[in-house]
Amino acid sequence: MAAKSAGAFLVTVLSRMTATTAAFILNLFVMLYAMFFFFKDGKKILERIFYYLPLSDEDETRMLARFTSITRATIKGTVVIGIIQGTLAGIAFWMAGIQGAAFWGTIMTILSIVPGIGAALVWVPAVIILFINGQYVAAMLLLAWCAAVVGTIDNFLRPALVGRDAKMPDLLILVGTLGGLFLFGPIGFIVGPIVCGLFLTVWDIYGATFKEVLPPVKSFQTSDQNAIATTARKSSRH
Repeated sequence: MAAKSAGAFLVTVLSRMTATTAAFILNLFVMLYAMFFFFKDGKKILERIFYYLPLSDEDETRMLARFTSITRATIKGTVVIGIIQGTLAGIAFWMAGIQGAAFWGTIMTILSIVPGIGAALVWVPAVIILFINGQYVAAMLLLAWCAAVVGTIDNFLRPALVGRDAKMPDLLILVGTLGGLFLFGPIGFIVGPIVCGLFLTVWDIYGATFKEVLPPVKSFQTSDQNAIATTARKSSRH
């Protein structure tokens, strides 16, 4: 009964991983196909988009610069995280006695561009094989290391790497990445931060454009002034 339940669980997990991987490959193909036309007619497309935007040339240049910086930071962060994940998993494979640890580490580095399940496509079968061969200690240690460190390290490194280069708050990078993955699938780890970055840019442009119209926020200023005055009175008493 336990073997039947375990087999059904593995089939379900592998089916989901296969479906997610197939969707990612399809989205990647569409993205590469679209990039051909963007490289070919990119300037014309941008000119047409900017023509219909009710923004000044300075603001349009600012949005384009933010888009470029976030895209570059996201891709660079993904590559760095992939190298780290592949290296950590390859070392774990070597310590577990799995042959070709360097090769499998390289494969996991490449597959890590699929967020969440990329490296798991390699280390999950490796753990199963170790269990089948009776190497229970090595299998448990490999499972714990890959699940707790390799599989989650991108959640900690991505906000720091992408946020530093894109000059965005770490929390916004994390929310944008998770929201992009939820809405757009695997390709959302690039689209999500870009959307958040463009939102911040539009927000700044809005504030700069209507700064003469927008009223000042007096309630917080009053509270701060009262707090400063109270602190000063207490200090003078002491």
